[in-house]
Amino acid sequence: MRNFRWLAVALILALALGLITGCGGSGSSSEETQNSSERKEAVIDKWIFATDHEFSVRPDGLPELEETYGFQFDEIAVMDYGVTYGALKDGKVAAAMGFATDGRIGAFNLVNLVDDKKFFPVYNPAPVVRKEVLDKYPEIADVLNPIGPKLDTKTMIELNGKVDIEGMEPKEVAKEWLLEQGLIEDKEVEATKGPITVGSKQFTEQLILGQMTILALENAGFKVIDKTELGGTQVARQALEEGEIDLYWEYTGTAWLGPLGHEKAITDTQECYEKVKKEDLAKNNLVWLDYARFNNTYTIMMRAEDAKALGIKSISDLADVINSQKS
Repeated sequence: MRNFRWLAVALILALALGLITGCGGSGSSSEETQNSSERKEAVIDKWIFATDHEFSVRPDGLPELEETYGFQFDEIAVMDYGVTYGALKDGKVAAAMGFATDGRIGAFNLVNLVDDKKFFPVYNPAPVVRKEVLDKYPEIADVLNPIGPKLDTKTMIELNGKVDIEGMEPKEVAKEWLLEQGLIEDKEVEATKGPITVGSKQFTEQLILGQMTILALENAGFKVIDKTELGGTQVARQALEEGEIDLYWEYTGTAWLGPLGHEKAITDTQECYEKVKKEDLAKNNLVWLDYARFNNTYTIMMRAEDAKALGIKSISDLADVINSQKS
């Protein structure tokens, strides 16, 4: 009987120890499984890159990018520009080209990789005003200069997304943001100056910038004529030079390579701005006001979860990961 009781106690102890050990082992196994799953999700077996045709062949596009950073994608998937974002979101490719302030970047949970070697040209926008208009109304600079420094890449992605993804009107987005930043007051102001004719190009970002300009000037007591959505760079620039409009937002790199006719791009933000500002004033009597912080240049994108899992923040990081998988 005594032996039976000791045997029963021993069995109970054994079961208890087994349960304790089992719980610990189960927890460890679950954690290891989770970590293993995360590692598996982080591994990209084939680096397929989505790009439009132009970027895939142009000298300052993909071929030179790969040479500068010292790596090669496993496969190039050429498609229409607008499709690259969706292909990346849906997992059809591992990385893609795009433009740095596109609203789909935030909406699709994508991230821009830092161009740490400054490969891409800079395209920071600024209000460009006819000098005779600014001479007559120098306060225009005081009204518009506070806008640009508050517009960084993250902010512009969000604002573009409100139009392109959420379906808001550019004017609505512009007014909401200006009020949030304290750059205008929510009240009617009598127009006692002007008129000032404001133009823009025809894509979302330009429409938002154009409406910001109109609202800010109206809030400062100017009568404003809205000629936004003119067309492309050539149309908007010609309208400015011929006096059909008094100002619009232009991109530093666009002016440098386009209207000013230079062949070699500039990859430093301040250098490009200073050179464009100086040359445009001397040659065309156009004044560049303060530029925005965001740079709407080409960008290399990844899904945010992949970039985080692989520790990729820059294009150099991307090159290192791809090269390490090939070695």
